[in-house]
Amino acid sequence: MSTEDILRERLQSLNPDTLEIIDESHLHAGHAGNTGGGHFNIFIVSEQFSGLLPLKRHRLVFDAVGDLMQQKIHALSIKAKTPAEFNG
Repeated sequence: MSTEDILRERLQSLNPDTLEIIDESHLHAGHAGNTGGGHFNIFIVSEQFSGLLPLKRHRLVFDAVGDLMQQKIHALSIKAKTPAEFNG
């Protein structure tokens, strides 16, 4: 299973209305400090983000991906919206 597939599976715990994962690892091959993990952009829309500040939303995402941040992911960019923010 690819890292992208694992991310998608784990983020289902947030019941996303929309989930887009873009693997940009190829853009960062060989850059300083990269220990071999991938670079990913995540756009996620979930009702679970309602009433939460961006830091708390990001914490929910990081909690869901857990140990991947120490093994398979070097960098993770997150855009987390509520359905009202996304559709408004």
